[in-house]
Amino acid sequence: MNSSAPTLRNRQTAATREQILQVAMQQLGQGPRGTFSHESIAETAGMGARTVYRHFPDRASLLHALWERLREATQVRFPDSEREILPMARTVFQEFDANETIVRAVLTSPAGAEVRERGGVEGRAAFEQALVPSLDGLPERERSRIVAVFVAIYSAQFWNLLRERCKLSGPDAQEAVVWALSSLLRATKISPK
Repeated sequence: MNSSAPTLRNRQTAATREQILQVAMQQLGQGPRGTFSHESIAETAGMGARTVYRHFPDRASLLHALWERLREATQVRFPDSEREILPMARTVFQEFDANETIVRAVLTSPAGAEVRERGGVEGRAAFEQALVPSLDGLPERERSRIVAVFVAIYSAQFWNLLRERCKLSGPDAQEAVVWALSSLLRATKISPK
């Protein structure tokens, strides 16, 4: 018997975890009118709440798994360097367009706000690192403001603003985000240090 082959129990555990995450994503997709709790997920999935808690002992672990699922579905990545910022922004906005339903659900759902916060933490850390060459020598407060603006523009909220309020098409929103970020990158190069 091959010891590296998944056992029946491991496959069942993985299938149950997957079912929980699918139901959680569906509930998240119902926006503010939907319920979102371990108990409601268990009821919808036709399992006991203890099963959901066994896989996700608390709300934080469930929301973390949903953030990972959302990142996977939308292929959201954060830049490691300045030169990655513009091409990645275009790609991220394309993925938001391709996964519009779930992105909008995360934007409108109370649980989605908690999922988005995880992305904000990750995004701030990534932009702090990616922008080191441009931010070197600036006071901490100035660096924080610049990073905050980059994170805000690189977000699903900004995508939604461009698409819904400004009535831009997907391609126009992609060009707008690239223009905004390239303008900011130029501004960081000429800011007095």
